[in-house]
Amino acid sequence: MRAESQSRVAVVALIIATAMLGGCALAMLNGAASSGSGSSGAPPPARSSTDNAISTAVRSKLAADPAVKTFNLSVDTHDGVVTLRGQVANVGQRSAAVADARAVQGVKSVQNLITVKP
Repeated sequence: MRAESQSRVAVVALIIATAMLGGCALAMLNGAASSGSGSSGAPPPARSSTDNAISTAVRSKLAADPAVKTFNLSVDTHDGVVTLRGQVANVGQRSAAVADARAVQGVKSVQNLITVKP
């Protein structure tokens, strides 16, 4: 029974570590994809605190909007340009998500990559 308990603890620890490192790995992959072949090998610049604040505000706005809150939409911001990704049930919900993002202070433009389920 003790070995089974230790196995469960190990699995939980692995799941937590994977979740924590998932964001780091994605950031590393995004950095590698965006750096050109002539790159100096320096790490990509970190997202600004302003971009982080914009992304957080857009996520909050989407979570408060009954039209889109049930969809798992991803939000990314770079230099004030918000990119929305995910899938919604209809065009009205897609438009609502874009309007929510545009309403956030500091958003320069919105890149809408949200698809509508067929």
